[in-house]
Amino acid sequence: MDIAEGMLQHAREQGGAHHHVAGDAERLPLRDASVELIFSSLAVQWCGDFRAVLSEARRVLQPGGVLAFASLCVGTLHELRESWQAVDGLVHVNRFRRLEDYQRLCGESELQVLSLAARPHVLHYPDVRSLTHELKALGAHNLNPGRPAGLTGRARMQGLLQAYEGFRQPLGLPATYQVVYGVLQKPSVEGE
Repeated sequence: MDIAEGMLQHAREQGGAHHHVAGDAERLPLRDASVELIFSSLAVQWCGDFRAVLSEARRVLQPGGVLAFASLCVGTLHELRESWQAVDGLVHVNRFRRLEDYQRLCGESELQVLSLAARPHVLHYPDVRSLTHELKALGAHNLNPGRPAGLTGRARMQGLLQAYEGFRQPLGLPATYQVVYGVLQKPSVEGE
């Protein structure tokens, strides 16, 4: 399932799945208690209402069913964020929920939290352009208020390149992803 029809078309071309459903994680187009497992990889961070995601998961999971997700939290792409901050102070990088918000919302849900933790994953790039091209290819567009309007000028881009070089490591320029891993289960019996 994906909210973007283009991604569903891509998935169809890859094969493997029998059903492809266009839908929103905050309003799942599935029957109550109809699935045993919901697996989400790097999608729920784009949902504005994570509480609704959890509520919908509980609704569509069968008793004993599991929601497993990987998402991003605060600290993701901090090197890029700090480099832009040094250049112009504008919001160029998406904001993500705090781990504490994931913990609170999962704890308040009517799902049992089996595990919930964050772990950093660091990728290295030869240069900033390689990183920004990959982010663009992933569709990770800046959706936050305060983002700059229009194109980035040459001087600001040069400032970014210079600021990001301060993070360089022997393997290249780091890009840290703070990944939240959660496994939640719907109680087998109501009221558990």
